Amino acid sequence: MADASSTIIGPTTLSPDPATAGAPLNDDPHENEWYNQSFGDYVVTEQPLYTKRAIRIVCVGAGATGLQLAYKSEHLLENVTLQIYEKSADIGGTWLDNRYPGCTCDIPSHSYQFAWARNPSWSKYYASSPEIWQYFKDIASNFGLERYIKFEHKVVSAKWNEDDGVWELSISTPDGSFIADRCEILVNGTGVLNSWKYPDIPGLTTFKGKLMHTARWDEEYDLTGKTVAVIGGGSSAVQVVPSIQPKVKKLIPFLRSPTWISMGFGSKYAGPEGTNFEYSKEQIEGFKNDPAAYNKYCRELDGELNKRFTLNHFQSQDQKTARAGLETRMANQLHQDKRLTSHLVPDFALGCRRMTPGSGYLESLTRDNVEVVTDAVTRLTETGVVDGAGNEYPVDVVICATGFDSSFATPFQCVGRNGEELRSKFGDFPKGYLSVMVDNFPNLFLFIGPNGPASHSSLLPILEWHTRYLFQMVNKLQRENIKAFAPKAECVDEFGQHTHTLMKRLVWSAACRSWFKNGKSNGPVTAIWPGSRLHYFETLQVPRYEDFEIAYRSKNRFQFLGNGYTHEEIKPDGNPVWYFDDPFCKV
Repeated sequence: MADASSTIIGPTTLSPDPATAGAPLNDDPHENEWYNQSFGDYVVTEQPLYTKRAIRIVCVGAGATGLQLAYKSEHLLENVTLQIYEKSADIGGTWLDNRYPGCTCDIPSHSYQFAWARNPSWSKYYASSPEIWQYFKDIASNFGLERYIKFEHKVVSAKWNEDDGVWELSISTPDGSFIADRCEILVNGTGVLNSWKYPDIPGLTTFKGKLMHTARWDEEYDLTGKTVAVIGGGSSAVQVVPSIQPKVKKLIPFLRSPTWISMGFGSKYAGPEGTNFEYSKEQIEGFKNDPAAYNKYCRELDGELNKRFTLNHFQSQDQKTARAGLETRMANQLHQDKRLTSHLVPDFALGCRRMTPGSGYLESLTRDNVEVVTDAVTRLTETGVVDGAGNEYPVDVVICATGFDSSFATPFQCVGRNGEELRSKFGDFPKGYLSVMVDNFPNLFLFIGPNGPASHSSLLPILEWHTRYLFQMVNKLQRENIKAFAPKAECVDEFGQHTHTLMKRLVWSAACRSWFKNGKSNGPVTAIWPGSRLHYFETLQVPRYEDFEIAYRSKNRFQFLGNGYTHEEIKPDGNPVWYFDDPFCKV
């Protein structure tokens, strides 16, 4: 293929007999006059039925979504150009950004992969950030996907043009200039947790020591012999704390709130008590040389991950049993330290916050060089960190493991119909349609949006189903001369009503501070799908077009019927009796 910005995927033109094109209705001038008076200036399109018009898709982000979209577009779309804009200098998204010590995926490696690019050579059960990034880099190289990507190109704004039915984009380039682009379909592939941020704590600019965020780790900085504060108690902190504890002089984790420290997901297949392990050379060779056995392993592993939904019901026996077991396990790992157990073992439901596998984390909090502070950070001074009681802790380094913007708004300005801006629309309570689209923002697809399966095992198969859904919409738009799809506002509202009513019985709605609730302790659950992972897949299997406002490019929605011919009958080798082979006719 040539440059992605000018490459059309698939066949472009098919023509019927040119002798019939534009022919008069008949030879009777009076009859022609009647047609002209009755039907005005309507013109038949000189093309066969369901001709796929050329369109352009732009994807923002060259992480998992961008790579998935590029690969699948080549194989499944026709008459489409694809352009991916990536703000960074390389592919990988979150796995390019997050390189802190101990950074590991909490989903088993053989589940955290694309179905079309399985990797039998994963070195560990839970892969490290560098290995996952290398997996994506190998995919991009092996399949030639980087030709679709413009690196160090940051989408600054996107505005919907109602008349033309396109998104108009402004993109900053490496030299500081701006370019414009237009597309019929806009995909936000920047991820759920894409925009890292420092906490809103006074004194960040005052502190004269080393300040780092886990998503912008300075790999050249040596922590050996330093006094280090870690702010935050989520998954990043759970991984970084035990990784740096042995080398620092003193470690001061500020743990404002408790979190469940669980065994790893898919722990049935993991090491003892869900711990990570390295695959042996014999195991890896077995995966490579026996595809059937490897396929069975992957299927059984994914199947195990899909059995967790019942655990997320308040009153389920799974919830009660698992919670009691984890309480005991956490207390034992904290060496029954009453101060730590009373603060760090949660009293809220298991799963209210994303369960965090943390091999060695709790044990590391009991080490001699660790001082756990159970109060919030109120400010930084030139030389230290101050807690809520006014105590100052002198430190050399402050590490912020404080997460990301979880508002689900695009990281660029996005203006839809009637000048509505997406970030303002979402506010503190983002709502969307099936986690895929948003009312008043036509042809904008979110990978993933509000109330999607953000805590439902591996994200990569979920992205594949989002892509599957998108491609069905693209095909319909191309084939039926459609200008724009936008979900109806009442459908968004009714989906929200169903979601938040069902959430009353699920643990995600419990009283705990969580990014599932946009960082709040109480309020609506904005990041979670109201059902199991399999429930989500079936929901997205077939688009409900009745839920959409559909605008056409012509005043006559049936213009796509064309000149009376079909593609099949005008092909030299077409099948003039294809309907004989339709499955319905054979029953």
